[in-house]
Order: sequence, then C-alpha cells, then structure tokens
Amino acid sequence: MPPDSTMRRRAVIIQMARLGDLIQSLPAIEALTQTYPHTDFDVLCSAPLADLVRIGFPVMHVVPWDGCRWREWSHSWLENGHSILEMIKGHLGQLTPVCYDDAYALNQHDRAILTAHLLAQRVIGSGQFGPLAEEVAPWARYLRRIAGERSRNRVHLADAFCGLCGVRPTGRAPRLVVTPVQLPADLSEIGNTNGLWVAVVVGAGDSSRCIPCPIWTDWITRFLFTHPQGRVVLVGSGLEREMAQGIQGALSPLLLGRVWDATGRTDLNQLMTVLSQVAWVIGADTGPLHLGTALGARAVGFYFARARVHETGPYGDGHRIFQHHGRQLPDSWPVQESVDVILNDHCAECEHWDLWRSRLDEWGASFSGRRTENGRSSQREEMWRLLSPSLFATAST
Repeated sequence: MPPDSTMRRRAVIIQMARLGDLIQSLPAIEALTQTYPHTDFDVLCSAPLADLVRIGFPVMHVVPWDGCRWREWSHSWLENGHSILEMIKGHLGQLTPVCYDDAYALNQHDRAILTAHLLAQRVIGSGQFGPLAEEVAPWARYLRRIAGERSRNRVHLADAFCGLCGVRPTGRAPRLVVTPVQLPADLSEIGNTNGLWVAVVVGAGDSSRCIPCPIWTDWITRFLFTHPQGRVVLVGSGLEREMAQGIQGALSPLLLGRVWDATGRTDLNQLMTVLSQVAWVIGADTGPLHLGTALGARAVGFYFARARVHETGPYGDGHRIFQHHGRQLPDSWPVQESVDVILNDHCAECEHWDLWRSRLDEWGASFSGRRTENGRSSQREEMWRLLSPSLFATAST
C-alpha cells in the first residue's frame, strides 16, 4: 500500500555545542517548524542544556547527549570499533526508539554526523552525503572557510544554520517564553522593584574572552553613580564565583546595596528567570549574553580575541556591540562609552573599538556601524542565492 500522505514526519535537529550555539540555532528551528508544519521536530543537545530546550524551544521532545560517555567511546574506538559502534547504537536506541525520517546536523564534527546517520533515513546539513564522503554541503563548506578567514564573514552563524537546514531566515528574532521559577530569597526582588536592571555576565566559557575584573568594577561604578535607579545583577557559573566576589570587594560600600550576586547560585531555569527580569545584559560573546537576548533583553557586547560581531553578534534589532580591532586582550575598554549607550543610546567614538548596531531583514541578521554601509545586504543576498539556489528556484515557480 502507498504511504499515507497525512502521516506526520519525524525529524531531529542535532546541536551538540554549548549554550551560545544552541541559542543561535533557534532561528533555524523556528524556520524549520514554520516551513514544515506537518513534521514533528525533536532536538538532540548536550544533556545539561536539555531543560532549556524542554522549556522554551518549539519542539516535541529533547534527546540528551552525554558528551563524557561519547569521549570515552572515541578514545576506545581504535581498539574495538565494532563493539563501540554496537554500544552507540544501543545507547541511541534507549534515548530515542524512533527512527527519524530526517536529521538536521548543525555540527560538523564526526560524532554529530555519525549520530545523524544512525538516527535517520535522510541527513540534511553537515555530512548529508554520507559519514565518510569527501563531498561537503555548500553551507558547511562556507562555514569551514569562514572559520579560517574570520573577519570576512557577513552571514550570521544563526542564518548560516538556516541555510545548512535548507530554509531561509524568518526575519524575526526568536523569543523564549519561560514560566518564572522561585529564586533564592535574597535574589527574589530582581526585576520586581523600580529601576534599570542590567545583568553583567562576569565570565565566559572561553578563557580568552573573559573580561578582567577591574574593568567590571569600573563599569559597575560608573553605571551606578551615573544612574541613581541603576541595578546590577552578576550572573555566571560556579567557576565565576571568585571573580564576582573580587568585583564586589573593589566596589564602594555605598554601591553594594544595588548589586545582586547570582553567580553559581542558579540552575538553568533560575538563570532564565533572572535574565527575563532585566532590561539589558552586558558581557563578552558568551552563552548567557545570547540567552538574555532570546528572553527579551537588549544586549551590549564586548567582542575581542576571536569573537566577530558579523558571525555571532546578538541576534535581533537594537543590540549594541563594541568590536575590538585586534585579536588579543584589549589594553583599553569602552567602559564609559558602553554606559552611555545604555543610558543615552549614543556615545563618543572609542579608540581601537568600533560600535555596531544589530538589525534584522529578509536575509537575517546584520550589523551597521558609523563608517560602514547597513549590513551589506547585497552581499548577504548574493551569498544566499549562491549557496541555496533551490530556495529561490522554488520561490520563482
């Protein structure tokens, strides 16, 4: 009998990377769910981030990926590959007994590609020509090239994820809608009293992107003295607790009553509650910064080292990003300038830094600066037509 055309398809989106990349995958996930309304989508992600997907993502189920176990298997692969493969199959069968129609692989490493082919009949994105094939999908090839050239990119990573999945950006910034959960008693007033609440992301997953503590002390001091109704929340993992204590220890005692320290004291659900209560989030190119924007906050980003605004700038309209000219830890920082941006929406020019503003259009995210054209939309359109010709052929017929 022919297959029932009314049956819903099942698909899994594979994103094994850290928090920032998971949030950057939201535009692709939303575009997929809108493009294929008769498909039920699951997400396979790192186990510690599973609750985030369950709470806020527009998908049916979450498949948690245990990175530690997979590393153990990879180390034993050469000794007994056949046995390891059988263990992997059994593990995946326990996680999800479903044989998916499609798998959308967003990561380009071997374990993501292998998992996609073990879970689904068809793979789209990374490894779509086979786990051992030398041929690479056009968007995957583009991302590899950009990883080497860095600053030449003008297509945002989140939009490249869309291209990798065979869909176009929606032109809207995704929003996570979460139900607030109970916070520790001393954090419960965050966002619930009058004032301009700003979350300061103390650290970063990549140590090369950590902003020095004295810079944060200076920033908080200037912000709170300039704005009497300013309120600051320090956010970060348990690894940043010592940094947060150092920042507070250098502050004037007159200011400490307007600073709340949430570092290492919130689980992921509580962190989302905190970030949903603030107007601004400021930090380096790191996961909580992107999570804050997905929860509705405006962002100020300090991008330096290998972080590039055109690749991973905060996704949406009206975010402000200071991009450092060099590739090392900066000698000077736009402290007063970033305070002015939050309070006045403009600032003086800053030596060694460019200021960018985020925008969205039909080609996705772009960033405009004082001395640049508005996001180079023609370049982005050209790239989309070159790498995804089938999308435009379909639209014109």
